[in-house]
Amino acid sequence: MLTKGKLKSTRSLDKRVVITGLGVVSCCGVGMKPFWESVRDGVSGLRYIESFDASGYKCQVAGEVPNFDPRDYVGAKDAQREGRFVHYAIAAAREAVEDSGVLSSGTDPYLMGAAFGSGASGLGSVVDLTFHTAHQESYRAMDATAVVEMPAHATTSHVSIEFGLKGPSLTNSTGCVTSIVSVSQAMDVLRSGAAKVMVAGGSEAPVGPIPFFLLCKLGVLSPCKDGPTKSCKPYDLNRDGLVLGEGGSAMVVETARHAMDRGAHIYAEVLSTAHACEAHHMVIALPTGEELAQALRVAMADARIGPTDIDYVCSHGIGSKQYDEADTRALKLALGDHAYKIAVSSIKPVTGQPFAAAGGMQVAAVCMAIAEDIIPPTLNLETPDPACDLDYVPGRARRARVDVAAINGHSYGGAHSAMLLRRFDPDFA
Repeated sequence: MLTKGKLKSTRSLDKRVVITGLGVVSCCGVGMKPFWESVRDGVSGLRYIESFDASGYKCQVAGEVPNFDPRDYVGAKDAQREGRFVHYAIAAAREAVEDSGVLSSGTDPYLMGAAFGSGASGLGSVVDLTFHTAHQESYRAMDATAVVEMPAHATTSHVSIEFGLKGPSLTNSTGCVTSIVSVSQAMDVLRSGAAKVMVAGGSEAPVGPIPFFLLCKLGVLSPCKDGPTKSCKPYDLNRDGLVLGEGGSAMVVETARHAMDRGAHIYAEVLSTAHACEAHHMVIALPTGEELAQALRVAMADARIGPTDIDYVCSHGIGSKQYDEADTRALKLALGDHAYKIAVSSIKPVTGQPFAAAGGMQVAAVCMAIAEDIIPPTLNLETPDPACDLDYVPGRARRARVDVAAINGHSYGGAHSAMLLRRFDPDFA
């Protein structure tokens, strides 16, 4: 382990990866401002579903994106043809790109790429509409272009087209850890020298009759007995399931040298990412935390830091019994006694669980926590579960210096991902 803030970087500025732009579309609104203010101030964006009749469903609450008109971002024909998950991706990416100012830097478009993804992809919008058209009208009435608008790669393709990114175009569909994997892919590309700038992120639009009904039937959604804003209760003894969200998250990541040469504002440095899998079950999660602990250990080893270097963990924390216990136990396994000395919080009671967009929203929250020295709270944590006995920052945000933060995600099928971010210092890694 290395002493915090004392080690000269062993990586050149061409190999170090920084975040220079952020964009979020969430149930709190469109843009970083409403997102961060809601996360920081503990204002939940969860509401009763308005986009379809959910009165006969076990759960009737979700994190729908309010007042979103895709025609603000794409043409009218594209708005009708493309899926909501693509609209959210383009909107989030546009905000991140504009925030970074990278398009005015004169960078060769072949050195700018995209790494994006989606878990449910067109399920909830394109797929639902296409099947409805086929059964209510005829197969001939279906839009032939729907076949290229359904896959996860539609996000990356449209983001690349929108901003003229002619470099590497990468897509993953890794459920709730998709955004973290996107950053991991982007970091590999940047460190290889194949690009200088990557737009990375994830998007999801699963709040629709078919996917929502299936998730209700699967039994993973909270029945929301205490109303929308009290429905998601990470680490609470009375938690009873996740609450579905939707939206998009994007970040511009580039080599530190490229960012510094063009005078970009740098939110944070991406030190490392790491991944592991339970290899157990598609739905049932193991609460042992061993796989996440492994991912955290690998991430720390790659970043050449130790447990005491970490100031804050922005956790997966979805309000599921097994998933929340896995978070807690993993931090104890990976960080030892230090797990009890750092702040850990979940933003899911504010955003819901937007699957592929979740990790990117956590990145955005951590970047703002670093910028403002504020740790966002975990809402609705009123009766702590004895099995979840870490400092989960219940109820209200906390003033604290954050230099190094960890992010973790946990997906259906048992995938675990971890990421380490640090306040950027050009002289130290």
